[in-house]
Amino acid sequence: MEIMVRPIRGSQVTPPVPNNVQAECICVPKVYDFVVFTEDINATIPLPATPPAGCPTTVTDITCALTGVTTFFPITCATNGVCTVLDRRPINIDGVNAALVKLRQDIPIEVTLTGTDITGAPATCTIPLTVPFVRQVVLCFPPEFTNDNLVCRIISGDCVITTPPPAGGTPFPASVGVELNICKEVQVLAAVKLEVLAKFCSPRAPIEIPVTSVCPPTLFPQQCDFFPQPNCDCESTFNSTDATVPTSVGVVVNGLTISAGTATLVGNVCNGCAEINTDIRFTFTDTDGIPPNNSFTFTANSFTSETCTFALGVGTQVVTGTGTVVTALGDTIPVGYTLTLVDAGAADSYLLVLTSLTPGLFAAVATGVAIGNAIIIRDCTAFPTPTT
Repeated sequence: MEIMVRPIRGSQVTPPVPNNVQAECICVPKVYDFVVFTEDINATIPLPATPPAGCPTTVTDITCALTGVTTFFPITCATNGVCTVLDRRPINIDGVNAALVKLRQDIPIEVTLTGTDITGAPATCTIPLTVPFVRQVVLCFPPEFTNDNLVCRIISGDCVITTPPPAGGTPFPASVGVELNICKEVQVLAAVKLEVLAKFCSPRAPIEIPVTSVCPPTLFPQQCDFFPQPNCDCESTFNSTDATVPTSVGVVVNGLTISAGTATLVGNVCNGCAEINTDIRFTFTDTDGIPPNNSFTFTANSFTSETCTFALGVGTQVVTGTGTVVTALGDTIPVGYTLTLVDAGAADSYLLVLTSLTPGLFAAVATGVAIGNAIIIRDCTAFPTPTT
């Protein structure tokens, strides 16, 4: 019996090519520095000498708005904001060589003028203008960098007219006063070649030919060690509001134990595991009726150190720094503080110690039981410390 074998038509299937993970050299924008700050800008901006077509001859209302505002997230690396470097000087920040950079940016706004034309009919026009902004900023800005390495963006803000027209209107003005309250972002970027994962790579050596090489050294500017910032060990949030003194809070001010009052501790430490996201506020209201009035408020201004421990279901966070106390008399006193937070479920507690930076000027201790799980402490997942 003859066995029939049917041939396979067409070409054979090519086996798949392995796609193994391997080292690759890529060119990407590297962030040398990244800072966000707020700015209040007051300026008088000239309007066109000849009003544009459609503008009112008698102006009864003027408004303004920021244009070209971006959002912080989603993050983009596009250079959609332009800064001009006016001056740069070396500066030493805690032993780190940085640069004091004077920047100028022209912030775009739109001014809308409303009123009536020469015939008395309603008229409105919108005129695009720019508001100049100049500020000095400490940056990681190596000498090789130029304007092209800067990204300046307005993340949010508002515009207010500071010279509104009087009742009944005014002729088309020669200028307008504006106040801008903006959140500004400055990034220092440079294209670098990296070997995935996160390692600088170098180009291959040229093939030897009998000519003199003119290639410069393949070196990258050194990264400043103050950016990026390390994670906190843990983060916390707390809200112990209007607790009764001395029932759930004990308060001692300048050695005097307070018998009656209310105390409030609200805020957070290292929100998002970032040290800059720390807000601590404490308010004490003295109600014992015995002079002097020992009421005061405390606001933390800086963050110096943080320690965290977790054991047997109890989390403890201790933070130190400096802040400001405002007394019932309106005196403003710089103080150092230590805040101890204990997250123990239904037995949360805190201890706040305040001491004036000028010895003997002010001292206070507040010991509180935060009822109702008012303190939450979470461990932060941190990158491992590099070893040498």
